Amino acid sequence: MKHFAILCVATLLSLATLTSCGDRDTIITVDQLPVAAQTYLKQNYADRSILFAKKDAELFNTTYKVHLDGGLELEFNKDGQLKDMEIDN
Repeated sequence: MKHFAILCVATLLSLATLTSCGDRDTIITVDQLPVAAQTYLKQNYADRSILFAKKDAELFNTTYKVHLDGGLELEFNKDGQLKDMEIDN
């Protein structure tokens, strides 16, 4: 029973370590976005200023978030296709 408890604790610690290592937000430049996302921004938001862009690299998924002036946030998938849009008021 003692070995089972130690094994459970070790497994939980390993999972916690993998989970924390797999989630990384990195500030990137616009030219580091997927080409499809860059094209979308140029075609639809050429008149808006890009405040910053982030790459959110999770363990099995990568997304990109672009923050524009006026509180607009766009989220793209790894291929640069628009996934979500939010406006902060």
